Amino acid sequence: MADPTFLGLSVTDLVGFIFVVLATILMAKVANMLTRRLLDEHISRIQSKAIAKLFQYIVLAFGLYLGFWEVLGLDMAALLASLGILGIGVALASQQVLMNAFSGILISVIKPIKIDEWVEVSGLPITGIGRVKDINLMNTVLKDLDGRILYVPNSVMVNNKVINYSRAGIVAVRIPVWLRSLNDFERIKNIVLDVADKDSMILPHVGEEEKKKVNKTFELRSVKKYLEKRTDMSHFDPSIIIKDIQGEKVKVDIKIWIRDVSKRDVIVTDYLDALRLRFAKEGIEFGDD
Repeated sequence: MADPTFLGLSVTDLVGFIFVVLATILMAKVANMLTRRLLDEHISRIQSKAIAKLFQYIVLAFGLYLGFWEVLGLDMAALLASLGILGIGVALASQQVLMNAFSGILISVIKPIKIDEWVEVSGLPITGIGRVKDINLMNTVLKDLDGRILYVPNSVMVNNKVINYSRAGIVAVRIPVWLRSLNDFERIKNIVLDVADKDSMILPHVGEEEKKKVNKTFELRSVKKYLEKRTDMSHFDPSIIIKDIQGEKVKVDIKIWIRDVSKRDVIVTDYLDALRLRFAKEGIEFGDD
């Protein structure tokens, strides 16, 4: 008696395929668990988790290969022809799944990002600054400054520009400000820089607690390799340059350096508020944007 078929595939092969997939998922989870148990005591939690996920992805990829090509012996062209439009949709969806899976493996190997690092992903929609909470087979999980949990497909992480603020250690922030006029610009410049120097969160003249954190940041291996052999703190002095002049008004660009990018908005707000009070005391007016 002939083996019954479904969509051109024998029921026996389909049952075998389902068994292989389930067994693969189970083995992948076991591989992840055993790898974590073996490595957690010897290396950091982040590195252990990344290696465990890599082994998990390898097991999954190998199992899917066996299922599709060895068990089902699929001819993709014939399958698409038999399934028609539905088959095309499934194929496209499968392509996205495979792209995300391979991208997840690539992220685990190359490690452009790690758990707990602060990153920003370009492309649409823009994620804004977020902290990496997890990197799994299909997506990267970020938690942004508003507390939202973002599930970003791994293919988006690989195919778009990713800004890793944690690897840089120290980040420059540019603040555009309109002034009423250029009269006595040298005095305005000195005030702008003096207000920045008095802020305990703005480099280089930070508070003692922040200075300890800055020095600790400079010692991180992921940061040191992007810095010069000797870090000159004068490199992080605040600065101000003229960007635009419209009649009497002038637009200046104030650049400050901070360590904690997650507090960027708070630091900028506090700085501008202090600058507003100082300008009011000195009789200096902001211009309209």
